Amino acid sequence: MLPSPDTGRLLGIPLRALVMLAIGAVFAWNASLRWQMLFQHRTELGGVEHNVVHGIQKVMLGHTLYEDPEQPPFDVIQYTPAYYVLCAGIGKLMGLHGDDARAIFLLSRSVALALWLLTGLLVYRACRMAGAVSWSAALAAGITLCTAWEQSFSRMDALAEATTAGVVLLFIRWLVSGEQRALILASVVAVLGVFAKQSGVVMVAAPVLYLLLARQWKPLRIVLITMSIASVAGFGATLLLGTPLAIYQNTVLGLRNGFSWMMYTELFNPPTYKYFIGWHILAAIVVLRGLRSPHAPLRFLALAIPLSLGFALITGLKYGSRLNYLHESLMLTFMGIAILLPQTKPAWRNMIGWSLALYGLLFASFRTNSVMAWHRVGDPDAIHAKHLDDDIAVRDALVHDLGLKPDEYVFITYREYLEHFFVGQSLLTQKDIVQYSRDRLFDYTDFHRAMTDGTVRFVITDGATGPITYMDSTYAGWEPLRKVRGRIILARDARP
Repeated sequence: MLPSPDTGRLLGIPLRALVMLAIGAVFAWNASLRWQMLFQHRTELGGVEHNVVHGIQKVMLGHTLYEDPEQPPFDVIQYTPAYYVLCAGIGKLMGLHGDDARAIFLLSRSVALALWLLTGLLVYRACRMAGAVSWSAALAAGITLCTAWEQSFSRMDALAEATTAGVVLLFIRWLVSGEQRALILASVVAVLGVFAKQSGVVMVAAPVLYLLLARQWKPLRIVLITMSIASVAGFGATLLLGTPLAIYQNTVLGLRNGFSWMMYTELFNPPTYKYFIGWHILAAIVVLRGLRSPHAPLRFLALAIPLSLGFALITGLKYGSRLNYLHESLMLTFMGIAILLPQTKPAWRNMIGWSLALYGLLFASFRTNSVMAWHRVGDPDAIHAKHLDDDIAVRDALVHDLGLKPDEYVFITYREYLEHFFVGQSLLTQKDIVQYSRDRLFDYTDFHRAMTDGTVRFVITDGATGPITYMDSTYAGWEPLRKVRGRIILARDARP
C-alpha cells in the first residue's frame, strides 16, 4: 500500500512537505522566467500581444474601442472590454501616456502577472474553503500557475482565469456558509468574466445549472436577478466604447476564423497527450464521484469541469485555436481532485493523492520547460531593443521630416513598435485577423481604395521595395522615398 502523502515520512521528513517543496521549486523557476519576460523588448509575448496593447492604447488615448472594421483604420477588437479598460485605468492612474508603446507593453504584462498570482491565491483559498488539506490546495494552486500558457502572459486570458477562480471561491463560500453576499458577488464576478473574455459564459452557466438541478429556487432567483443587473450595467458601460453594431462586428463577427482541427491535432499528438490524458481520467473521476457526493462544493465542480472542457473543445474547432483553451478546465480539475481527496477512502485517497502530486509535478515541469523555451525566443534582447530604437527613428522621420499629419494614414507591412506610435493612423493593425482566417471576415474594398487614391500617404516596410502586395492585391506606383535604420518609407510620389 502506498504511504499516505498526508501522514507518510521519508527520512523523517513529512511527504507532504516534500511535495510542497517540489512544487515551490517549480513555481520559483516559472515565476523567475515570467519576471524576466516582462522586461523583454520583443513585441509578442503570446497570443498576438500587439492586438491587446493596441486596444489598451485606444482606450487610453480616448479613441473609440469598437469601430466599423470595414472603414479606416480597419481595426478588429475581438474581445470584450474589461481587460482593456482595467489596464488603461491603471495606466492613467500611473500617469502613462497611450502613445508610449514600450510603457503600455510593460503595463499589460505587469497586470497579467499580478492577475496570474491572484489566480493562484484564489485557487488555494477555494480548495481550503471546500475542505482540502493545505498541501493539496497548495499543489492545485501551484500546478495552475505553472501550467499557464503564454496566451495569458499579456492578454485578457489572465483576467478570465482570475474571474473563473473567483467565481468558484465565492460560490463555494456560499455553499459552505450560506452567506448571501457571497452568492451575489459570485454572480457579479461571473458576469465580469464574460466582459473579460467571451469564454466567461461558462462560469455564468455553472452556478445557474447547479441551482437549477438542485431545485434551489430562491438562490437561483438571486443569481439570475444579480446577473441580469450586472449584465445590463456591463453592456451599458460597453456602449461608451462603441455602437451596438460595431461591438457585434468586432466581438462576434471578428471571431469567425473558420473551421480547423488544429487544436485537436496538437492535443492528441502522443508526445503531448501523454501530459493530458491523466487529467482527463482524473476529471472523469471527479465528475463521477462528485455528482453522487453529498459534498456540495464537489458537486458544483463536477458540473463546472465538463461545462468548461466541453466549451473549450467546441470553440477549439475555430481556426487558430490552441491548447490554452483547455487551461480553465484543467484548473477546475486540479481543484476538484484536491477537494475530492478528503472525501475518499484511504486506499483510493492515497492513489489519487499521489496521482495529483506526481503527475501534477510532471505536468508543471513540462509546461515550465515550455515557458523557458518561450523565454529564449526573446534572446538576445538587444536585437529587439534595436527594433524599438529603429521604429522611433522612423516615427521621427515621418512626423518631423516628412510632415505626416495626425489625420493622415500609413500602412505598415511588418509588426513591431511602429504601428503603436500611430494608433488610429496605422491601417489594418490586426494583420493576423486577415492572415489567419479561412475567409475574409469583412469587406476590405475601402482598404484597397485607400491604397490607390491617396488616402494612405506612406507605406513603411522592412523588406524589399517594389509593388506592395497584400490580400491578393498588388498596388503599383509606390516608390522608395527614404531609408531609415533599415526600414523603407514609400510614397506614391518620390517627392516629400
